Amino acid sequence: MNKLLALALMVSCLLSYGATIYVDNVKGSDRNDGSKDKPVASIEKGLTLLKKSDSMDVANTGKPYQRPYPGERGRGLSIPHGGTFEQPMIINGNGAVLTGLSVIPVDKWKEEAPGVYSLPFWPMSNMYKGYKQQNYWLPGTQVWWVDGQAAPNCKDREELDKTPGGFWWNKSAQSVLFKLPEGKKLDDLRVELPANYGFYITGDHTVVKDFYFIHSWNDGFDAAGNPRHSVYKNCVAIDNCGQGFSCHDTSDVYYEDCIAIRCASSGSCDVNWCATRYDRCIFVNNTFEAGIYTTDTTTHFYTNCLIAGNEPFEQLWQNNYSAQVYSNCVIVGTGPDKDILRLQNGMAAFKNCTIMNGRSVARLGSALSSTLTMENCLILNMKESVITINNVLPNRLFLTGNLYGNTPGLLIDKQLFGRDDWDAFRKDNPKDYSEWLAGGVQADEKGTSVKVKNRYGRASQVGASLPDSVWTNYEKIKRVRATPAGVFFD
Repeated sequence: MNKLLALALMVSCLLSYGATIYVDNVKGSDRNDGSKDKPVASIEKGLTLLKKSDSMDVANTGKPYQRPYPGERGRGLSIPHGGTFEQPMIINGNGAVLTGLSVIPVDKWKEEAPGVYSLPFWPMSNMYKGYKQQNYWLPGTQVWWVDGQAAPNCKDREELDKTPGGFWWNKSAQSVLFKLPEGKKLDDLRVELPANYGFYITGDHTVVKDFYFIHSWNDGFDAAGNPRHSVYKNCVAIDNCGQGFSCHDTSDVYYEDCIAIRCASSGSCDVNWCATRYDRCIFVNNTFEAGIYTTDTTTHFYTNCLIAGNEPFEQLWQNNYSAQVYSNCVIVGTGPDKDILRLQNGMAAFKNCTIMNGRSVARLGSALSSTLTMENCLILNMKESVITINNVLPNRLFLTGNLYGNTPGLLIDKQLFGRDDWDAFRKDNPKDYSEWLAGGVQADEKGTSVKVKNRYGRASQVGASLPDSVWTNYEKIKRVRATPAGVFFD
């Protein structure tokens, strides 16, 4: 009898352990219990029902999950409980679209002049908020919407006054101004602006997968506190006011097959003492800061990633004793007036990477305690130099096995070492087995790797060879359009 009772208790525990909460914004109601037959309607409600090691299944209904306007400060989706190694908490989006847009209630607007209304607007675009050169919203990230249509983004009050239906972010006043279309009243219109933001993992062993987050007031997919061994998988951030991805505090997070595009900050920004790994991720065409930004004694690994076209600065920012390691990545700059990497008080290392289209990869000086390693990399189309180096200690720079093409050379203490000077350079740097590509080099943004014989006489890959899945995702995401109605691929 005791054995039967113990077995019954064990079965009861198993049946009650790891429940699944169902969310459906078409069929559900937040008065429901979250069961499969009675799903809740909102993700916020579903999160309140989760216990440790539970799961959430979010229906992809084709209708974006949208939240009411919370006021001046946005509101996020915190995932506090997490799971265990044996049974992680899984939040499955099934490709659902979450939006940070909210419909602005008419009574929240303040009339500034006939037909011109203002609303407090201070999104978490941290570095851009302090960028005094521009007192308007970034042109590359669309965030203003009227009746489901993209609205004009004006650069000053004078332009706004000439643009019915337009918006101007008066950044210095922390407010946005809207000029009514001719013959319209606020009551006639559905005005939507970013007002809410995405997920924050704060518990251990949490998996969030298969979501789009668009038009976030802040970031799309974050972690904070000290969660361990958590994962974002197949998550895509589009047109956010903050970063696509951001990891804080002492979090430990793995990002797999994730994408950040046209976000008004970095594609990813990791701070404090966190540790992250990004595999097969894409960071393209983000509109402020860099594609990758790390700071504050953090540690990061990037494998099989594509980083390209991020504006208006370098593609990569390494700052404040953070460490970045890139393996088999393609990194494409925006042209000859910007370096690829800003290296400042920390470490960056590149192994089998293709790096192209910039002024130089990076510049090192004695004032900055930085370390740079490039091994078996393909470096193409640098206008000024591969690297500009001034008074750097030998143990802070390690170059070997690289191939250089369509670039003047290495600029070391104001002396240029190019193809014609390479024998002299090699005499002083016998451990550098780098070479020059023969003839002119024309390469597309795929950065095809090159097979060469290494110093041991064996075939060795130089440069990156990204998985086909990365290029497939890139070709798809280049055509993406995010609107209040959802995500579309033209």
